[in-house]
Amino acid sequence: MNSLKNFGHFLWLVRKTWLTRGARLYYSQFGEDAVLREIISPTCAKGVYVDVGAYHPIKFSNTYALYKRGWRGINIDMDPVKIEAFKLARASDINVCAAISNEKAVKQIYNFSTYGLTSTLDPDVAAAGAMAPTSIRSVETTTLDDVLGRSRYSDHEIDLLSIDAEGHDYHVLKSLDLFKYKPKIIVIESSSRSIRDVIESATYNYLEQQGYRLVSWTHLSLIFRVNQSAIFRHRL
Repeated sequence: MNSLKNFGHFLWLVRKTWLTRGARLYYSQFGEDAVLREIISPTCAKGVYVDVGAYHPIKFSNTYALYKRGWRGINIDMDPVKIEAFKLARASDINVCAAISNEKAVKQIYNFSTYGLTSTLDPDVAAAGAMAPTSIRSVETTTLDDVLGRSRYSDHEIDLLSIDAEGHDYHVLKSLDLFKYKPKIIVIESSSRSIRDVIESATYNYLEQQGYRLVSWTHLSLIFRVNQSAIFRHRL
């Protein structure tokens, strides 16, 4: 009897050790969508996202997991080839080739490869790179307010705003009317190296003033949310 009991315990231990949880996969570069999965209710199958600096429709995407769940929105990147990939893989989204800033002006885009992670409007970021840009071109920037105002989401609240603009992130954030579009969650890239740097940053102070609170920091991404929303996972 004891041997049977011990064997049963062994099987239970095997299950708890190796079979209780499967691998938890994510698409985001640093697991941002895994954090979002913990914040957003699993029953929320219809949401709206705006992804700035979207890069790729699947790889390193903060929104692809939500796209698979039924969410839809706007993907924006200033490299035409990247928007071509979005139109191919995520045709039911709105995919816009645009350089986003807090003003409409002519700025330079610094590219470091044909389809790379680091394309920037920020000359300081470009100068700090280990390699020289492979190309520099001029472009007229626009704002998030302008892009959304020309879309079917012009009068729609945003559930998720994701910004990865390689040093130009705060300018992108400031180009959106938060009062009008009311994003429930904001994922924004940050170069902060310590929590003190985060708290002293313009992004943190601006969003805190707008009623957001920092709920996660995953490597280069800060994740903010409003206090309450119907899209959030209910926790006792």
